[in-house]
Amino acid sequence: MKNISFLFILCLTLFITSCTEDTGTVTVTYQEATAIYGDMDEIRAMPLSEGARAISNAGKIFIGEDYVLIGEEGSGIHVVNNADRENPIRESFINIPGNREFYVSGNYIYAETYYDMVKIDISDPNQPILTARAENAIQEEFMDNQGNTLIGFNYQEKTIQLSDQDEFYDEIIGDQLVYLDFGKNIIPNSAIPTSFAGNSSAQSGTVNRITKNGDHVYVISNNNMMILNDTDGNFTIANKMHNIKDDMETIFPYDNNLFVGSRSSMTIYSLDSEIQPTRLYDFEHATSCDPVLPHNKVAYITLRTADFSECPGNINALVVLDINNLSNPKEVDEIAMNSPYGMTVIGDRLYVGEGQNGLKVFDVSLNDNPILQMHFTDIEAYDIIADPTNSNIVFIAGPDGLMQFINGSADQLELKSTIAF
Repeated sequence: MKNISFLFILCLTLFITSCTEDTGTVTVTYQEATAIYGDMDEIRAMPLSEGARAISNAGKIFIGEDYVLIGEEGSGIHVVNNADRENPIRESFINIPGNREFYVSGNYIYAETYYDMVKIDISDPNQPILTARAENAIQEEFMDNQGNTLIGFNYQEKTIQLSDQDEFYDEIIGDQLVYLDFGKNIIPNSAIPTSFAGNSSAQSGTVNRITKNGDHVYVISNNNMMILNDTDGNFTIANKMHNIKDDMETIFPYDNNLFVGSRSSMTIYSLDSEIQPTRLYDFEHATSCDPVLPHNKVAYITLRTADFSECPGNINALVVLDINNLSNPKEVDEIAMNSPYGMTVIGDRLYVGEGQNGLKVFDVSLNDNPILQMHFTDIEAYDIIADPTNSNIVFIAGPDGLMQFINGSADQLELKSTIAF
């Protein structure tokens, strides 16, 4: 792959730090972006299987019966042999350039790779086989006049002083974003450091941007939803729904519906037509990051905000919706939280990662009335999921590693091993 770069201004962040009326100048802090170009033919031809490597920037995680798959942000997936829960071993690496999000169903990985979606057979995780590629499923390629394809940006913060007569002043104040469509369509970085795609007992994670229902794969970017056919010998684009919602972050399948979380709402889509999801209901809420977990006719929604974060605001809560009537859900509870991230239900317990503020465990034997049982303050937890074969083992994703715990009771977690990042 070859990279070609040039500088331009991308006004992602703008701070006017001072203004002098006498001189008509303004001091502006902005992000200067270097566009990175590559040859997509070379990228698509790269070998899939590589030897084991160090985990340096972990992202999405899938828990299998004997293997754990750990995403390396922007480059692929680590294969870890976890047959011995006390001694996990890194065995190989699946090379998927540009990848951040992936989903596993049966023996297949569904993953984004720049503009494409790929389907990979992992019947033997150490010998992955590319079975299908849907080119430009995410979006059409952006190309320069040499035929090279835009594959990302590097950013550098700059502070300059400008005259209000300067053309560049008008560019910044006018918020004229370069390659705006690229940013809208491409799958963005997750607001959660590490999170679970799911496990091999068909439990889905709550912060996915890719999911599968029946014979279709659903992918959300910032504003769009892509739907792919996935039947024998067929992995093709079935539909692209553009600009259906701003800032979509999570997608969760439940009872032939999709629950989609954005920074301003939780939206329920019916899958009566699998290639044309129909909006049933919008639950509007304060701007926040919001994983959604439907379970037993209720939906748990975590709202997380913090000043100067990727989710600005001052609302941190666990919201409970009654979804017996999907066309008219009712909020039945709202519980104050510290900084809620991903969550899961194991038995009658709801586990909610609170990041640096620990892990909370709620009794949800009465689904619409969570009761706090335990708050572990010594575990930095961003997401949690059950072991697919042993209900007494839970996996917790933290900033520095994947931790495996013996879960004997609501008030006891015993560390079994850690896969360090």
